[in-house]
Amino acid sequence: MRLYEKSGYVTLWSLFMSSKELPPVKQYLLPFIITGALLTGCTPKTLPPLVITPGAEVKSVQSEVSLSFSSSQGSGGGRGYLVYQKPDRSHLVVLSPFGTTVMEAFTNGDRLTIVIPSKEIAYSGTFDEIPARAGLQGWKALRWIVESEPARSGRSAEEVPRVNREGKRETVWYNEVGLIVRKVTEEGDEVVYRDYRSVDGVPFPSLIEFQDRRGTMLKIGFDEPEINKPLAESALQPRLDGITLLSIKRMGMEE
Repeated sequence: MRLYEKSGYVTLWSLFMSSKELPPVKQYLLPFIITGALLTGCTPKTLPPLVITPGAEVKSVQSEVSLSFSSSQGSGGGRGYLVYQKPDRSHLVVLSPFGTTVMEAFTNGDRLTIVIPSKEIAYSGTFDEIPARAGLQGWKALRWIVESEPARSGRSAEEVPRVNREGKRETVWYNEVGLIVRKVTEEGDEVVYRDYRSVDGVPFPSLIEFQDRRGTMLKIGFDEPEINKPLAESALQPRLDGITLLSIKRMGMEE
């Protein structure tokens, strides 16, 4: 697995450098690249028939992922690995062109931990503690992007307005088999779920596309995901031996 870059384009590598090396707009892209972690990828060339076990839902995911993004400042992408456990625990590893770890991101409830191995530094705190200068506020959208629900049986394709668990109004579109294919908040953030496949009877999208109200776009592709397999607790816990742990309030400060 390797990162790619094109001349004149923003790359994942540059986005994970210290904030003093990044213009504010590029810092803003960081959370949407890692989210994704919860978003292009290795979409299968052909999709088998979708077989859904009634009531089946995603409770955990382990998958190689590929990501691409674009904004007014450029575009780029990379590869990594994602572990997710419902409702709000995740671990994303972003890899360098040489297969080494550039960055790890962990979420657990309302807490976010960012580990940068090359600097032997980690930042940890709640979403509400994230300073504006760090450009990480987009992490608050993570749970909204990746949350899933079982297919709605006995329903045809429809559009449903509702209030989500974050207390925000949104509109949800379901397809003919009752799976969510699109969500849009009243503020204009949008997520689209494409190319559902059946993994052990559980429907799961091959591709998630996210666009925020500012026009930043992010795609996450999943390559041969493992759904609802046992997860070791260690896969969701940051390893901080030899790492200096700092408050997330300090992220984005001049070093």
